[in-house]
Amino acid sequence: MGSGMASSLIEAGVIPAEQIVAADIDEARRQAMQELGVATTDRASEAVAQAATVLLAVKPQVLDEVLGDIAGAVGSRLVVTIAAGVRIARYEAMLGEQTSIIRVMPNILCTVGEAASAYCANAACSAEQVARVDELLNAVGTAVAVKEELMDAVTGLSGSGPAFVAVFVEALIDGGVAAGLSRDQAATLAAQTVSGTGRWLQESGCSPSALKDMVTSPGGTTIAGIKALEKGGLRAAVIEAVVAAAKRSRELGS
Repeated sequence: MGSGMASSLIEAGVIPAEQIVAADIDEARRQAMQELGVATTDRASEAVAQAATVLLAVKPQVLDEVLGDIAGAVGSRLVVTIAAGVRIARYEAMLGEQTSIIRVMPNILCTVGEAASAYCANAACSAEQVARVDELLNAVGTAVAVKEELMDAVTGLSGSGPAFVAVFVEALIDGGVAAGLSRDQAATLAAQTVSGTGRWLQESGCSPSALKDMVTSPGGTTIAGIKALEKGGLRAAVIEAVVAAAKRSRELGS
């Protein structure tokens, strides 16, 4: 996720590659960042010492080890973290309450500049720091500010959401094949249908139900399909998927 955000920010012209230093113990990942024109190191503390803003893109399971390594180097730098489920208080306990910390939940779509992200900041952050992170996140997609207690819900919805949508798209493709299309034809049509639906909802400002009603005519093909979706429990299954992912996010952060 960290490399995806970096590459998108570079491509968008928001941050020049030469202003980024990436740290990773994995040589292959360092090599991938070097190909973007980014300087690399295998020591997190070394990267932090050269930065004004620190982006922590590590798994919750190794977070304490990384925080212990960089604690002495953070100083007055802004720390932005995308670790799922980890509350700001945990960072403050290791880095100090005076440290400016912004917790962010982006998603994998940042790699194509279409992320859906949410963020929350601690009391040490200035308005300028919050505005800068908002600017960066909106440069690679769309971002909203939320209260910290809602971040697990964000993880369940937009963090895990691309996988849920991918499962739905895969099912659309299989349905197209079952109805007689080639897999390539079905894949092209399904991907564009989902992409176009998202764009229509964003640009029109209308609700999903409004679009559904526009497409659905009395006794037509769409209502027959919607009836099948309701019978199969699609709506309830999606709700449960988001709730389950949010619950797991809370577990990972505890």
